[in-house]
Amino acid sequence: MIKLTAVCCIFGCVLMVAIMAAIGQARNPDAGGASPAAQAPSTPAQPYIVMTGQAVSETVRDLQSGNKTQNLLNAGGVGCRVFIQHEKDVSTSQAEVHDGADDIFIIMEGTTTLTLGGKLDSPNQVQPGEWRAAGITGGKEFKLSKGDVVIVPRGTPHRRISASQDVTLMVVKSFTPAGK
Repeated sequence: MIKLTAVCCIFGCVLMVAIMAAIGQARNPDAGGASPAAQAPSTPAQPYIVMTGQAVSETVRDLQSGNKTQNLLNAGGVGCRVFIQHEKDVSTSQAEVHDGADDIFIIMEGTTTLTLGGKLDSPNQVQPGEWRAAGITGGKEFKLSKGDVVIVPRGTPHRRISASQDVTLMVVKSFTPAGK
């Protein structure tokens, strides 16, 4: 329970930073060049969301019956997507690269293996800026477990494999412009 609380706390901080950065960019992309007299506080890009630890725990429990994903926040106006995903014994996931999104993985329960870096093997662009491949050459493999947090910057090849493993993770995808 203490670790789940810590994961929720980490998630809250990560989500707040991602949302605040996205809102700032989406609502006032050139604020740096405007005169102080012309500036005004921004208005919400969309309604705020509060999700209690109990609600997160219930979502995790509901997902554990299979390989499922549940969106918590899919906010184009905010520039990020947050979802919880459960995987059990998945060995077929493709390696991927996102040209326009950063990923943050927060391991909530279980274990998984993540390969980071290297190069995609014969990449295929499945939609603009989204690349997939059967594997990665030259990447580094990491064994992840409950409480681990990984930040995958855009352009970084990555592949998650949970063969003979069971994992529930929270994923934060940030679509804000790089470096903002």
